[in-house]
Amino acid sequence: MSGPKIVDIRLVQAMQERHRRLARKRFEQLQQQWKAQRQRIRAALGTASPMVDADEIKGIEQSIRDMDQRLAQLGEQASLEELISCGAEGLAFMDAELNRLQQKINSALLEARQRARSLQAAVADFASRLRAAGLEAERRELLQAPSLQALEQAAQRLAHHEQQQGNLAMQQALAELGVTATSRKLIPKLNDPERDRTEQLLLQLELLDDSQRTSELRARLDGLDGEPDLRQRRLRLDSLALQISQALQSRQEALERQAILDDLEAQLVAFEQAPTGLLTAIAAQRQALQEGPALADLRSAVQAWCQQEARRLDGERIRKVVLASLRELGYDVREGMATGWVEGGSVMLQKSGSQVYAVELQDVNGRLRSQVVRYGDPTAPLSDQQQQRDTEIEQQWCTAHARALESLRRQGIEAEIKAKREPGEVPVAVIKSAEGTRLGREVGRGNLMSNERSPNA
Repeated sequence: MSGPKIVDIRLVQAMQERHRRLARKRFEQLQQQWKAQRQRIRAALGTASPMVDADEIKGIEQSIRDMDQRLAQLGEQASLEELISCGAEGLAFMDAELNRLQQKINSALLEARQRARSLQAAVADFASRLRAAGLEAERRELLQAPSLQALEQAAQRLAHHEQQQGNLAMQQALAELGVTATSRKLIPKLNDPERDRTEQLLLQLELLDDSQRTSELRARLDGLDGEPDLRQRRLRLDSLALQISQALQSRQEALERQAILDDLEAQLVAFEQAPTGLLTAIAAQRQALQEGPALADLRSAVQAWCQQEARRLDGERIRKVVLASLRELGYDVREGMATGWVEGGSVMLQKSGSQVYAVELQDVNGRLRSQVVRYGDPTAPLSDQQQQRDTEIEQQWCTAHARALESLRRQGIEAEIKAKREPGEVPVAVIKSAEGTRLGREVGRGNLMSNERSPNA
């Protein structure tokens, strides 16, 4: 099988190393994202923890520890190698874990803030009742340190006072609230769907953005709880909900844009020498307020550069290894031949002492094409003796070709024959003898080979 043949050659080790660097960079980016997210989660949890159920707190804390542990396991070399084999999808489970954790925290915080508002309303109500009953000391004590326990104590004191005063109307009102001198009742939950919906939107925003703008929206929402005009409160609540929704959408889009830029940066740093111009363009896009045509153009530029750089690096390595293997097999490989292959050159190789036959190596759609050529008169008729000699030389090249491919495979280079002709199946190419002086020089145009498979071969 030593007639003209086409071989697809790929640098498996080089490709794996680039994938490894890409996975490491993506993992580092994930660590940074989780670090910022965890900080916002703890901040949100800290503000509402006094009203969050203890079991809920334990569950959230355990989820955070689980996430930390998953990242630590991913950072181990064996897990990282597994991550590489999975590609970009290998980190997808982290998004699912984070979404689940956010939903859990949202639910806990929403319930906690509902309790806090109910407590605030109950404290205000009982503070007014204490003032009307002349219990100023108890009123000040309740307002200075409002809590569920303080509220229950104040309610019992008020009920005991009204019982001593014989105020049957007030005793009846307190009883309807579930409060007596000897009984306690938890504060009722406020029923305010619109307020809860706005609260839930704001909680989602707080877990994504801890900026001053988000803090201002929180202050405005909390301030509405004291609005006595219900109609005005409803209008302001609707307006605030719309602003929070817009801020949430804007923040989500910004995070998606940053994720795209992170991935583009990771693709570039997978190469040892990333282009400064593209890295600068990525940094500039991080400051942009919204996605635009420039980002789409940047994505195309990064992908094109990565493909071109991979072809260039792999091509250089392949050229050197292929020629080195053929030199070991006795072919005359001269200085500059590898360079002559760049930009689509093809080279002629002869064994030492051979003047009539050579092997031409040439690019065909990114794959290596090789064939035996003979120097002579292309117009001369082909005799049976000459044809037999041509076939013998092709068979010799067949053996050398197989040994060369085996040498490539031992060095971690994947080589697969995609097309071939058997010895003698087609006549060898004949080149005028005068052209033999061009051995070792560039004789054609094209591109040697790349790590990409051509769909045409």
